[in-house]
This record gives sequence, C-alpha cells and structure tokens, in this order.
Amino acid sequence: MNAHLVSVAQQPPRESSIRYMEHAPYAPHETARGHILIVDDENGPRQALRMLLKDRHELHLAFDGQAALDMLAQSPVDLVITDLRMPGMSGIELLHAIRERFPDVEVIILTGYGQLDTAMKAVELGAYAYLEKPFNNDTMLDYVNSALSKRYRDLERRKLERLALEANRFETLGRVVCGMIHDLGSPLSVVGSHVELMMIDPQLTDYMNRLETMHGQIRHCTDIIRSTMNFLRHKERQRVLVNLNEIVEGCVEISAPILRKQAIKIERKLDENLVDFRGDLVLIRQTVLNLLTNACHAMEGQEAPPCICFSTWMEGETACLSVRDTGPGIPAQDRERVFHTFYTTKESTGTGLGLAVVQNAMQQHSGSVELATPVEDNRGAKFILRFPLDAEGGETRG
Repeated sequence: MNAHLVSVAQQPPRESSIRYMEHAPYAPHETARGHILIVDDENGPRQALRMLLKDRHELHLAFDGQAALDMLAQSPVDLVITDLRMPGMSGIELLHAIRERFPDVEVIILTGYGQLDTAMKAVELGAYAYLEKPFNNDTMLDYVNSALSKRYRDLERRKLERLALEANRFETLGRVVCGMIHDLGSPLSVVGSHVELMMIDPQLTDYMNRLETMHGQIRHCTDIIRSTMNFLRHKERQRVLVNLNEIVEGCVEISAPILRKQAIKIERKLDENLVDFRGDLVLIRQTVLNLLTNACHAMEGQEAPPCICFSTWMEGETACLSVRDTGPGIPAQDRERVFHTFYTTKESTGTGLGLAVVQNAMQQHSGSVELATPVEDNRGAKFILRFPLDAEGGETRG
C-alpha cells in the first residue's frame, strides 16, 4: 500500500501518514455538538455514518455534490464528510467548490479506491484528512472530533482578529481626534486673547486688525475640523479609487501634532506616475497611520534627529509604499513575531494591534506587508506594502 494511503482500520489517526496537517490532540469534553454534512451517492455508507454520529452531532445528508453545495448555502455546516467517487461531481471537485465558496468548512474525504494523485490533490486543496474505507468507528470519531476542534479554534481566532481590528479603529479614531483637539488649541488661544483685550479696552483703535486676525484663526479652526472629518468620513468597506501618494499626505497632515512634538522630519520619495487601485480607503489610511505612529513611538526620546521616509513606486501591476524610520530597528528575535495579534514591545503602553491590523488590511486587499531586511547600519525599520491593481485596471492621475 502506498505510504500516503493508509487504511484507518490498520493505523490510529495520531500516527497515521494520512494526517496531512498538524492538529492538536483531541479532548472529547471540549468538542461541542457540530453540524456535519455527509455526502455519498450510496445509501449504505450514508446511513452507517449517520448511525455513528447522530447521538453526538446535528447531521445533514446529501446524495451528490450539487445537493451538498445547496445544503451548504442554506444551513450552517462545520464539517463535510464526502465520498470520493460519485456521479456528476467527485469528492475532489466538491472539495474544490467548498474551498472557493465556504473556505472555513473542514472536509474529510472517504474512498474505497485510494490513489496517490487524488490524495495529493486533496492535501493541496486543504482537506483535513483523506481516509480509506472501511473505517474503524473509534478512529472516525477521533478524526471528526479533531476536525471540529480545529474548526472551533479557527472561528475563535477570527473572532479575536475582528475584535482586534475594531479596537484598533477606535484607537486610530482617538489619535485623530486628539490631534485635532491639540491643533485647535493654538488658534482658539489667539482668538481668546484678542477677545479679552477688546473687552478690557473697547476703544482700541486697531479693532479691525484684531477682528481680521480672529477671523483668520477661526478659518484655521474650520480647516482643521474639515480635514479631520474628511479623513474619517468614508464608509467602511466602500471600495473607491485609492492613490497612495494622497494617503501619505493625509496621514502626515493628521499626524502633525506628534510630528511637531518629536521634531520628526518627513521625507517623501513619491512616484508622480503612481497608478490608482480600488480599495477600502478607511482601512488603507488606518494601515499607513499605524505604520507612521509606530515609527514615531520607536524614535521617541532618541538623540539622533528622527526622520520618517515615505516612498511609492510601481512594480509591474502592483502599487507599492514603504515607510522607514531612523529608530533603533527591530531585534532579530522579534522580526518573526511583529505581525502577531497582541504582540507588543511597549509593555503596558502598547496594545499589540497595530501591525496585526496592517497585515489583516493587506490580506483584505490581496496584498502583502513585508518587514524589509535591515540595512548596513542596522538602524531603523522599513515596512513595504504591496497592493495589486484592481482586476479592471488602474487609473493614472494626471
């Protein structure tokens, strides 16, 4: 028998080579009642699995691949157990369709005709296991429970990631609003001073000049508020044409208070012929603002003149942006962990959400984020964002 096709009746699942993914050991009391879809064109195997699983789980039965897809579209399913050879749509074809339409559902493939090429295809498409008939009942239960445990762990992880994204959005909103309030302080102080002087001495001869000054400061307040509202106004998930150069300028403008406070110099190497792409404007702004804020935190208190450099360029059909600071850099032991949710080097002052949100945002745009290799002096950190152009093509700003 081929090494990749081992009968589950002959070998237990925790040692079998038919386990193509690493899964945590199953603890029976931790697995909740799952929704399982059994797909087989023969009634005998369907009923055998139904009798084995009906006391522990909610079951759905389908006689072919299309009926299975229809049930998946109508009812919540955690795990699909499907025969390999069926008329109309094979188990591999069903697995492919499930991965495209229901990527979170786990799949176990059963077959009485094990072949290496189909086993490898099942692994490539992300099947949880590829098992031969006849199956041992205890072994099958172990696989089912283990697959469901993985499914629930993945759901919990995604839930935490969504909560982290929302928490980071509130954090970003707080930074933006705090920056706006800080910027309003100066013009309002000027207006207040002139009002006090005019109240003390109503007969001032230069009152018109003072009124003009106050009017100018009020316009400045209006501009600050308008700029902040424009930054926050776009609807979440709305896909619009995005230009990375404009994103950079908006994030620099909104971060002016912290940049002035730390005397951070901004350098720009922006490609004037950069091509636009369709994306979630709010999410991309949040991504760049997170990188900018992290760079500011990294350089806080350093003696050398702090600087952040933004660069944009095209790589074929991909729009690219890099953000580099002149801070201490990222230690080698941390480079593999910086994108993990809740990982932070700021102890009690950091949430550990910033770079995890950056990675999540890039995944939502089918793009990537890279922590570049350290330069010769090993100072500073450089992150590179790559956004593929929309399938319909981009537009160049004139």
